Amino acid sequence: MLVTLLAAAGAGCGRKSKSPEQAYQRLAEAVNAGDGGALYDSLHQPARWAWMTVQKWHREAYDIVLSNYPEPEREREKRRFEPAATATSGRELFRTDAAPRALEALRPLIQSTAGAAGAPRFEMGASGKEAAAVLPSGARLPFASAGRAGWGYAGLDAEAEDLKTRAYHDLEVVRANAADYERAAARSSK
Repeated sequence: MLVTLLAAAGAGCGRKSKSPEQAYQRLAEAVNAGDGGALYDSLHQPARWAWMTVQKWHREAYDIVLSNYPEPEREREKRRFEPAATATSGRELFRTDAAPRALEALRPLIQSTAGAAGAPRFEMGASGKEAAAVLPSGARLPFASAGRAGWGYAGLDAEAEDLKTRAYHDLEVVRANAADYERAAARSSK
């Protein structure tokens, strides 16, 4: 029973791509299936970690808002952080928040390579840790290696890092505001 549960838990993101070609295949399968969770699994590891961090920090901000903010600020900020706070994981947050846009943008690129005549060619970067799938249209899809974690689609790395940075600053602002609200409440109760 335990082995079955562990195998099922690892099935989603346990498979790693050992080459940029395998990573492209995972990406293409996710896009063709319209599967936002599989798209998340095909991302470069730093992007996946960034989404996990956004979910974690927004959940923390949400909890602070619920316990320390007065109305009407509580309701406004609660709505702002609720999608990430109630997501079960960074993968789920990505699936509901970013995947629809990403799938829409990637679909025409991936579908243009259907069939053997449309197969992309791959160019390796100088470091051997970056590669690009060059599509017949001339479009380039970036891939990167995260060492033992394997290769993944790196086209969303910058966006994910930006979201993580904003989530960090959001959390810092929420913490500072909560401290201000606590001090104000303490002063008014005297």
